[in-house]
Amino acid sequence: MTPEELFEELDPQHHAKVRRWLERGDGVACYENVALDSVRLGHRQYVSFGSSAAQLETSKPPDRMPDIGGSINWPYMLMDVVWPDGA
Repeated sequence: MTPEELFEELDPQHHAKVRRWLERGDGVACYENVALDSVRLGHRQYVSFGSSAAQLETSKPPDRMPDIGGSINWPYMLMDVVWPDGA
């Protein structure tokens, strides 16, 4: 996914926050709820990764979204990654 595709998918209210992530050099991990019994099936969440200021302080995001922000995120699987340089 390119940064342009990400911004097309995101709700505009989140553009500024995600742009800050990319500008500081963090990547954006795109996770999707894949639990067939979930009312949130298909719901996507976006998480920054890469720097010490990121939500995930790892160079590559894990395949399953960790429990962060007080949420239990086991149903969310990594679907795509947006790198700051658009690679």
